[in-house]
Amino acid sequence: MKLNRAKIPINELLSSNKFISFFISSIFFLFLSLVRSFCRASGFVDGSILVVSLHRLGDTVFTIPAVREVQKHFGKKINIVCFPESVPIYELVFDDVDFCVLQRNEFYLGGRIASRSAKRKLKTIRSKIIFDITCSMVSASLIFNLRAERIIGSNGYQFRSIYDEFVESRKKPQLMDIYLDAISPVINLSDRNELKKRPEIFNPNGRILIQPFAGWKEKEWNLKKFLSLAEKFKDDYPVSLIIQCAQIDKDVLEEIEKSNINIIQTTSVEELIQRINECSLFIGNDSGPVNLANFLGKPTLTIYGSTNPDYTTTGADYQIYIQETLDCSAQKDEKFCIIGAATYKCSGIQCMNLLTFDEVYDNVTPLIDKYCNKKN
Repeated sequence: MKLNRAKIPINELLSSNKFISFFISSIFFLFLSLVRSFCRASGFVDGSILVVSLHRLGDTVFTIPAVREVQKHFGKKINIVCFPESVPIYELVFDDVDFCVLQRNEFYLGGRIASRSAKRKLKTIRSKIIFDITCSMVSASLIFNLRAERIIGSNGYQFRSIYDEFVESRKKPQLMDIYLDAISPVINLSDRNELKKRPEIFNPNGRILIQPFAGWKEKEWNLKKFLSLAEKFKDDYPVSLIIQCAQIDKDVLEEIEKSNINIIQTTSVEELIQRINECSLFIGNDSGPVNLANFLGKPTLTIYGSTNPDYTTTGADYQIYIQETLDCSAQKDEKFCIIGAATYKCSGIQCMNLLTFDEVYDNVTPLIDKYCNKKN
């Protein structure tokens, strides 16, 4: 399998020379320590509780147990810093919260570094305590010079001096636990399994929704195979392809419509949530929409490729997954396979190409038989 290098992570460059790496890390640590000491000394004694959660649509659902525990612990309104697509998801669960919404174009260098406009928005909140459950350079660049009395969170070890209570980001599953770790220095988490419980919501008279896309190409099963799956079931069951508006080229869309396969084009996260709530079964690649369907308690079949199912699967018997595992697949405690979350471009995408139509059909049929009613 041929791999094309798309980019070289900064930490890989630094690790090639131990002396340079140590020198830069020491200067970086000292700088952040001094900034944090100054900001803490002038921190707000009376202020709000701020939760920084800058995640994609799919990862947002895994932060909900952590956010819920923060709100429960303090028993007051909290502020959530997030991207626009996360707001409707949080609103499903939380009534008494305020949002500080940041746009993705307020971060530069590939979305890693916060701009001045993003920092200004946070400074107007006057936060006494900050919980960082983003666990990445994105949040570190945003909060390192805020005048909070306490900053609690999880991140890479190089950012530890930003935090007053710090947990190094774990590498092992699951995502919910990674975000719960971030609040654990302050909040007692006695039964994590109970915190991670999800509802079971079945609607046998709803539609079978098929979502054929994902965050990047290496995570996608073939569109034609998804269409074949819809074709197989559409005479007996109400089936729809569900996509974002304008996600498919117009000429391809017209060809699909000629085959009498129903297509739903959503224009917002709110509409996506509504459609999922109405469905009987959701089929898709490992992606935000299928993670949302799992969170909403729907029967699902998830197709995994470059990502490790251990991080996101629910373990419920009505929420199953399928994956063609190869030598290059993600190993235990690896979130991604060798492509490294699009660090590399996999020219073969063999794990998806080798996953046959019959394998997916055979796995999803029992779910359809149990949770979906046929057309009248």
